[in-house]
Amino acid sequence: MPGFRGGGFAADSSKASRHTLMFAQAAIKLTGPMDHLRLVWQVGETLLDSVVFDEDPEGTRYNVLLALQEMVTNVLRHGYQLDEQKPVEVIFELTDDQLQITLRDQGPAFDPLAFEMDDEEADGEMPTEAGGYGIRIARMVMDDVQYSRDDGWNSLRLTKCVRVIANA
Repeated sequence: MPGFRGGGFAADSSKASRHTLMFAQAAIKLTGPMDHLRLVWQVGETLLDSVVFDEDPEGTRYNVLLALQEMVTNVLRHGYQLDEQKPVEVIFELTDDQLQITLRDQGPAFDPLAFEMDDEEADGEMPTEAGGYGIRIARMVMDDVQYSRDDGWNSLRLTKCVRVIANA
């Protein structure tokens, strides 16, 4: 598949000094007419098969993928106005204790974290109105969510604590 890089057991000296070992990395760059959402879901689902979530593993796995899929949809629909020629990058990084997913796009600067959660979200309830669904799920499911804008790219980093299955 063009634009796909898969990784396996790679040691990084800077990470090793923190006692964190890179287990796997998968990066996809999506451009052109294709089923962006299906590709992101399938790559994410494959990688997530090798991790254990302590609370509601199947529900957490599904919600992580759903949040990511919603945010990719927002980039395509709102950031790119459905222009499939513009790049969307999704980088999955799995270490021995965390999953990081970074979503990058070159749309207009937009920090989804700048919007405050309302009382319903703060109570852990799913949104009842349209809009901001993906980032709401991400805030509820992930352990950390960070946004940055670097060199014309929006970058949203989602982090979740995990345990890696040994035989994955």
